[in-house]
Amino acid sequence: MNEDEDPIAAFGSAEEGNEPLKPYIDPTLFDTVDKDAQIELLTSVFDSITLAGVDYDLKAQDSATGKRYTLLKDEKVVDIFVMDNSFTDNVLAAIENDKEDE
Repeated sequence: MNEDEDPIAAFGSAEEGNEPLKPYIDPTLFDTVDKDAQIELLTSVFDSITLAGVDYDLKAQDSATGKRYTLLKDEKVVDIFVMDNSFTDNVLAAIENDKEDE
């Protein structure tokens, strides 16, 4: 998300449901982290990114073993993650560590 984007437009709204999260869902993990759990983890991350400010962005990229998530700040890589049950905690910790480094 950049400064010109509205958080609701970028991450969805009650009317859109979870549709904007579809590119971030990793179906290769459904035996360990089902779709609903991923939606919950991702929603918490995007809520936190929105609260942290428009400098942060999360990109999803397909890899041979599933999706990889890159947390960016001002287009610079802060950290790279995989989806697991600690995903939200890991992203929030990376945002906090990045803020402390400033």
